[in-house]
Amino acid sequence: MKVYLGFDDTDTHDSLYGTGKLARWFQNSMPDGCECLGVVRQQLFVCNEIPYTSHNSAACLIAEMPEPDLLNPAIEGAVNHLKHYAMEGSDPGLCVVSEFESSIARLIDFGHFCTRAVSTQRQAIEAAKEVHLSGHGGTNDGIIGAAAAVGLTACGWSGRFIEFGKLRSLPDEVLVSELNNTGIEEER
Repeated sequence: MKVYLGFDDTDTHDSLYGTGKLARWFQNSMPDGCECLGVVRQQLFVCNEIPYTSHNSAACLIAEMPEPDLLNPAIEGAVNHLKHYAMEGSDPGLCVVSEFESSIARLIDFGHFCTRAVSTQRQAIEAAKEVHLSGHGGTNDGIIGAAAAVGLTACGWSGRFIEFGKLRSLPDEVLVSELNNTGIEEER
């Protein structure tokens, strides 16, 4: 089963790394048997009313889990990962949902809303009811971006991969045929 793990607001202005790296690193802490299919960066609304570190982006790790029983250990692992890597002074949030949850439609709508308007924790909680949504410090505002990242990634037509197979080991210039060999298909 496919599972989406959304991370947001894990850094500060003085951080050595951001939310994207933190999300990418989680693939090394997933339960045995789980596979990272990729990590997607999602761009959220930028305006002066929203406190953000540099670009107001969130990240979503897409995992393949062979057993539904691995969902809770993955959530526990992600919580511990946030506790270990989120910077002091940040407002980290986590949202986790499987592809079979009925709330994905609400999260998709919420994610699209977050790309064009200021959103609230209450709206994130409403969109993510019945799935895992948790804050892990500060104001807990990271739950907004974490829920939005899951929704935008689940819709399938938003964001950009920051981790996908051997993407990071490819040279700057790559032939389309070489991309096809990695599982990346060209869009015509």
